Amino acid sequence: MSATKKVNSNLSYSGRAIVVDNLKSHENDPFFVKKVEDAKIAVSKLKLPGTEKK
Repeated sequence: MSATKKVNSNLSYSGRAIVVDNLKSHENDPFFVKKVEDAKIAVSKLKLPGTEKK
């Protein structure tokens, strides 16, 4: 399986980037879905100063 590599030299920093089109998506991976759900619950429980209802 050969991947097409695109080298983008038109970047704002001095490095070079290799873009690969066939990367695996973790969008529906059960491990990451559970982590995202846990993170949403944790963030919803956070209370910042000055954001309390009066």
